[in-house]
Amino acid sequence: MNLSFYTKSRYWILILSIMVGSWSCNKDDLELFIDAPLQEYFNRFQAEGATRNVIVDYEASRVSGYLRIITSSGVIGQCAHNDKKPNTVIIDKIYWASATELEKEFVVFHELGHCVLNREHTDVADNDGDCVSIMTSGTGNCDIDYTVTTRTALLDELFK
Repeated sequence: MNLSFYTKSRYWILILSIMVGSWSCNKDDLELFIDAPLQEYFNRFQAEGATRNVIVDYEASRVSGYLRIITSSGVIGQCAHNDKKPNTVIIDKIYWASATELEKEFVVFHELGHCVLNREHTDVADNDGDCVSIMTSGTGNCDIDYTVTTRTALLDELFK
């Protein structure tokens, strides 16, 4: 096929426009988002890290946060990973509606522990059988005791 210079130029402009448009769409998919009710807890996590000399940078970690209904049995929070949203904290909307302030903080901090601090689950117990880490799986052999009294020690361990 013999195309004129004008036709070839229009063809390449069209191809470049499609490519630029495609790149723009992918960039939009990567924008960070935090549902309003979670923002306070994300801010608090960042502040707790700062008091322990840990810099929490949500932009660099590419972390978003959502309240959604989680259909998996027994799951109240997740740190999900995919190409478009590398670190997505998802908290169960039904759990959230009835959770106490400390329960909300615990589940958000736990999931941010995965997504931001790259922490894995640990079910180590102290002599009383209480979990020594906020990063417990919840299915192990330790009891979760996240209270005003135990909060500081558990956050110290989280940000170590």
